[in-house]
Amino acid sequence: MNEKLRYIEIQPSSRKELEETFAGDDENAICNAMYSAAQHEPDWRWAQAELVKFLRHESLLIRSAAINALGELVFFRGLIDLEVVLPEIHKLQNDPALAPFVMDYLESIKSRVTIQ
Repeated sequence: MNEKLRYIEIQPSSRKELEETFAGDDENAICNAMYSAAQHEPDWRWAQAELVKFLRHESLLIRSAAINALGELVFFRGLIDLEVVLPEIHKLQNDPALAPFVMDYLESIKSRVTIQ
């Protein structure tokens, strides 16, 4: 593989834009909106609640992006409600396709999270 990874800056979206995208069916747009919510949404609890909903989505792409976006919420905010998030994350750890994402998430919260 000779392709170089490129950083793509995630642009902020308004709450209304996020809600509209989340209600849609464009998987890539939903993933981008989840990252936007994690990085830019002023109300981290709202962002967390939306991301947790997507952990149960039928699309593997969206479920894996939701885990990653929850990791970004921790990285950018340092805040997460472990009582809400951890039970949902642990439900996914036995899924072979999601286990690596779950392990990365659990590692990321060890040193960065402030329990709320």
